[in-house]
Amino acid sequence: MHEVVALLEPRWRGSVNLVLRAAPGHKLLYAAFGALFLAFWAGIFVLFAWVIGSFYQVEIFGPLLSRKLMEILLLGLFSLLCFSNVITALSTFYLSDDLELLLSLPVRRESFHLARQLDTLIQSSWMMLVFGLPVFVAYGRAYGAGPGFYALLLVVAPALALIAASLGIAVASILVNVFPARRIREGLALGGVLALGFVLVVLRLLRPERLVDADSFESVAAYVASMQTPVPILLPPRWASDVLVASLGGRPLPWMELGLLVSAAIATSGVARWITNALYDSGRARSQEARTARLARSGLLDRFLALYTRPLPPQLRALVVKDLKTFLRDPSQWTQMLLVGSIVLITLASIAALPLDVFRGPYVGLSRNGLAFMVLGLIGFVMAAVAGRFQFTAVSAEGRGFWFVRTAPIEPRAYLWAKLWPLLPVVLLVGQILAITSTLILGAGPFLIGVSMWTALCLGLGISGLAVGMGAALADFKVDNVARAAQGPAGVMFMVVALTLVGLVLAIEVVPVWLVLRSWFRESALRPWELLASGGCLLLVGLLCVGILVASIRTGADQLWARELPNS
Repeated sequence: MHEVVALLEPRWRGSVNLVLRAAPGHKLLYAAFGALFLAFWAGIFVLFAWVIGSFYQVEIFGPLLSRKLMEILLLGLFSLLCFSNVITALSTFYLSDDLELLLSLPVRRESFHLARQLDTLIQSSWMMLVFGLPVFVAYGRAYGAGPGFYALLLVVAPALALIAASLGIAVASILVNVFPARRIREGLALGGVLALGFVLVVLRLLRPERLVDADSFESVAAYVASMQTPVPILLPPRWASDVLVASLGGRPLPWMELGLLVSAAIATSGVARWITNALYDSGRARSQEARTARLARSGLLDRFLALYTRPLPPQLRALVVKDLKTFLRDPSQWTQMLLVGSIVLITLASIAALPLDVFRGPYVGLSRNGLAFMVLGLIGFVMAAVAGRFQFTAVSAEGRGFWFVRTAPIEPRAYLWAKLWPLLPVVLLVGQILAITSTLILGAGPFLIGVSMWTALCLGLGISGLAVGMGAALADFKVDNVARAAQGPAGVMFMVVALTLVGLVLAIEVVPVWLVLRSWFRESALRPWELLASGGCLLLVGLLCVGILVASIRTGADQLWARELPNS
């Protein structure tokens, strides 16, 4: 254990020093992130406490619904953990930059495996376990569970996470001896994005809200039978569900399932160690294959980029071409565009599933247009999420090679404009598709369609400027995966600021929308001052977003160039 602690200590000390030795501004950012995290945690708890409490109050179907919901949650959580651990194990065991140093040290292979296993377990499981914890606490509150339930939770959750980590490590060790490690990770990333997008779209099209509607089934017997269908008995989520449900219901503890869960955690950990020890050397040798770049060297791509960057100056043109080719060479980056498409489909499917038939009578047109205006908040959130994932991380993606750009003869603001250009059309396209399609689905009038298009255009410019500017001011050039930069405290802070901008824009547009809808309802034309006020508010929205775009680029460029190179 002394060797294991010594191997894990550098990562632990680095994480602690990242907070303790951070600049005062970054400490404030971490504090804000902690507050936002607690607020989000509390929101999950309140939401699930309400859902579970509503299920539990149903006389006949309540316990069945609660049990089925827990089984679905545990099965989904376990599946995500297994998939995440395979990808993380490929990095920690075979592709990590510190492996050359660690493997040259006089450390026993058993200690190395255990340290890497704990590292994989923590990296892959902490977020899912933390965000899953309020769900199970909500279960305990709804059922009035005692301390025994929470004590069992401290055994069940780590056991599930350890089983998933061990399976992920074993699968990664086997796969890396058959295929190159980098291609496996990229293939799994692509498969994960496609699978996640497919599952989300299917779940939305299946309309899960019908789960609580017994009338949608042919008979009560069929409804009860579908709810009582358990998860297969040989899966660890089934054991965990039986243990927790029995504790919640005050029934005797199923010692067999609890013993299976704990013994499986120990057994799978040992099996993963044996498999890795037997296959590690050959797998490590096969993991050194370099990445190919067929798409990035395509002549068709070169012609497209030449046309796409023609309006830019030569210096910016070179930067944009470099960024786009780097983006296309990394499947873990460009495949997430498929997830963006899935999010767009899910958003449109959710809007189409709104109960529009409840709007009847003389207020039907007014209600549909008002609902179309409120949907703009959802569209702004989707645009902020896309910009946060791709544009906010654009500067951090330079990595330790930023010193080369920093010493090049290029203006800092021009550099950020070059970072803005590549994916700005994507954000604008997502916004316009959602704006036009959602208003048509909701049956809004021409005025709301125009307002939606104008709002999506303005928000696309403002949010993109915030993403690039804040991403430059808070750039992290040491992050090994740019996706983590979007998930960190700085990324969360950007989302808060971007959503504040969305709320401010919608607050300004309330005036013209209210004036126009009121004139429609009264069947009268807009008065001159109302027309002037409406146009002025829409113009103010455009000026606000363009001003934020320019100010963000300037501020981000100044702060980025003010950084000392050794600290970058």
